[in-house]
Formats: sequence, C-alpha cells, structure tokens
Amino acid sequence: MHRIAALIFALLVSARCAPPTMPDHDAASAASGRRFDFAVLEDYDKGDDIAQVRRDFASFRELGITTWRGSLGWDDFEPEEGRFDFNWLEQFVSAAETDGITLRPYIGYTPAWASDGGKDGDVWNDPPASLDTWGAFVRALVSTLGHHRNVASLEIYNEENVPQWWDGTASQYRQVLERAAREIRAANPRLQVILGGMVFPDTAWLDQICGEPAASVFDILPFHAYPETWTPADVDLERYLGPQFESGFVRAADDACGRRPIWINETGFATIDGVSEEAQAGWWARALATFASEPRIEHIGVYEIKDLAPDREAIGGTPNYHLGLERADGTRKLAFATVSMLAGMFNGGGFEVVPVRVERREGTSDRSEIFSHAFRLANAVSC
Repeated sequence: MHRIAALIFALLVSARCAPPTMPDHDAASAASGRRFDFAVLEDYDKGDDIAQVRRDFASFRELGITTWRGSLGWDDFEPEEGRFDFNWLEQFVSAAETDGITLRPYIGYTPAWASDGGKDGDVWNDPPASLDTWGAFVRALVSTLGHHRNVASLEIYNEENVPQWWDGTASQYRQVLERAAREIRAANPRLQVILGGMVFPDTAWLDQICGEPAASVFDILPFHAYPETWTPADVDLERYLGPQFESGFVRAADDACGRRPIWINETGFATIDGVSEEAQAGWWARALATFASEPRIEHIGVYEIKDLAPDREAIGGTPNYHLGLERADGTRKLAFATVSMLAGMFNGGGFEVVPVRVERREGTSDRSEIFSHAFRLANAVSC
C-alpha cells in the first residue's frame, strides 16, 4: 500500500513563522498545554568503563535529552544473599550527577540464589522466592541512591507481561510490585514508583495487576512500542495505536488502575535487513509526530543511544544490536540529528495539537493514505 506520512509542524522554533494556512490559535494556549519529555536508554553492566559511560552522557546532552533509563541488575549488585556490592553503582550515579543526567533505572534480573525456579530454564526472569529477600535488596538499593538528587524513580522489573521477561504469574508480579513500592516509599518518598514497562498496551495484564491494592502503588504506567521492528509485517507505525488506543486501552487502564501518566518508555527502529539509516531517521519523524498527537502520552524513551558491539551478549535477537542513534563505534547515524531536532521542539515545552485538513488530489488511488499531524509549540512566535 502506498503510504505518505505528512508531518506538518506549526511554528517549529521561535525564529520561524507559522505557515499561513494553519489555523489562527493563540500561542499562549500552547504554553499552558501538554508537556512531553524524553529519556535515552542504554544498558550498563557493573564494571563497565565509567569514562565510556560519560562519553555516552555527552552524546545525551548533544542530543538534547538529559534523562537516562536502563537496568540495574539485582544479580549484579547482590551476587550473594546479604552481600551488596554498590561500589561501581556509586561511581555511575556520581558521574551522572556531575554530568547533569537524571536517572530513571529499572530493577531486574533475579540472581540464581534468589530465584523461586521457573519453567523456561532461565533464572534472570524468575520471580524471587522470598519477598523479604527482595524487599531487603530494594531497601539497600534505595538507601545507596538516596543521597543522590538525580535519581528520580525506580521501575519494577521490565516487560513482565510476557513469559520471556517474567517467568511467573501476574499475582507474583503484583506482590513484587507492592513490596518494592512499600520499601521505596518508606526509605525515600521522593522517588516515583514505575510499573514495569509492558511489551505492548496490555489491558488484560493491567486488569490482573490493578484488580487488587496494587492499583494505588505505582505512579507511572508505561509500555513499549517497536512497530515495524518487532511487529507483524501488516502492522505499521501509524496504525500501531490507532483510534482504539484512546477509547480502548486508555479508558480500560483508567478504570482498572486509576488515572496515571502514560509513557512509551521504550521505542525505536532497527537498521537491519536492508533498512537504511535514512529509513530509520524517517521512522523517528513519523513516530514522534504520531505519538505526540496522542493526548495521554507524556514521555518517550529513545532506544537507544548506540548500537551494541557485535561481541556483546544481549537478550533477544538481531534487532537489539542495531537500534542505536549512533553506530557501535560512536559515530552518528542520520537519526541522531532527527531525534535531536524533534526533542528540541517538544522536550519540556508546552504544545497543542492543532487541526489540519489534507485534501486528496484527483486521480490519487483510493488505496493511498495520508497521516498528518500538526502542532503549535510554546517556544515559537508568529511573524
């Protein structure tokens, strides 16, 4: 199917003028309108070179995004029961603090000694055998992070709504979430508690999680979006959420869990199988326009800053190695500049979605489709 993604931005930056065909809205309304912010993802293991981490942080700042999301492995930081090893983590958090990077980590990766045993032969995705042991780790972690003001939240596991990432039941996850929230709020009530990002907008999972007291224990409801990388061939980006997102998922999530900010805290597009870097840059333009047009989405997590080195072990398949805005050697892909431009437009500033009418020319095939999104930004002025 021939498809045109028309991205129409009203008042792109303060030095530019509104196109004369755009509706005449008061720019002040955007200043009090929606907010939209970003994080960049990059996973680090205990012992990774802090100097390289800081080079990545420099890329974050050049990108215009100063929030990091990534994993803190329980198996890294409590290799034996009761023996906590936070020395590297202290260096990591201090480096981020020095470089002006806000941290939003997720806790994952159950150590073998703490696992209750699973069905798939892996250990890292098992629920903990003891909630007390899990609670002790969360408490120790929060205590270690507590004197750093740049740690904003803790997310509880990751992609737990599919067996590959959580080899347990929804009830077990709910108990783990509740215990973690209790420990976090007792030790540092400033930290937000984030539900583990779901692989997709999963209302059935939320019904199981929020049908009990857990409905009140998390502050942010995130999911992940990888259309055109990990979706069937007939699922494209513009239809990934679709009209049913607002009327279906959002309404169901509000009913089940109470109204929460909704984040896409992982999204990206892999340059594999003949997919060019130009196509990746175009995908990001389409994605940010599409997602920003959804009224309830408040945050985008850019996966990720750089491609994985070929010799680095990763969970998942080939696309995991090619989702970066930079190549593995740190050189920039075209998408780096694209995301930088769009993040600069939307990051933290008020904006409003404005109506736009696109007319089909005579002779255009009925199978053609146009997707258009227009925005008025608070940091722009009319000429």
